[in-house]
Amino acid sequence: MKIICENGFYKFYPLNLADIRRFFEKYGTRLVECEDFYTFEALEALPKFSITGQAYAGLIATKTCAGSREEVMAKNLFTYNQSTKSVGPTSLINGKMDYSYSNYFVMSNLPQAFFYDNFGIITGFYGWVNLDFMKFNIDQFNYF
Repeated sequence: MKIICENGFYKFYPLNLADIRRFFEKYGTRLVECEDFYTFEALEALPKFSITGQAYAGLIATKTCAGSREEVMAKNLFTYNQSTKSVGPTSLINGKMDYSYSNYFVMSNLPQAFFYDNFGIITGFYGWVNLDFMKFNIDQFNYF
């Protein structure tokens, strides 16, 4: 299953519907259909705009903007927090990415956007979930 994370907004592109069920069985996290991809429940209904001072995903928006959900989250410094399974401020995300080097990065857990590594703060990534071995193979990280 392909994964794209941009500015803390996670998108999953399954090869078949069994991928969604297998992901839930292994990780206990439900993915829901949204446009042409699947995402976490907390991200599915986010609007594509925010207004300063108004609620956005249960938080107060700091910027008035419109665009993709990823752009709106980036402007307001919000991200999906895997620990709380909700959208939260990027300032509350603190941790170091744990992966092994090879031709690509391999992890046993889904990477958390806004963790850091030796190169900086990771805002997103592109990769694949190997559902047979339950490993995340990341082709590319994006940084601030």
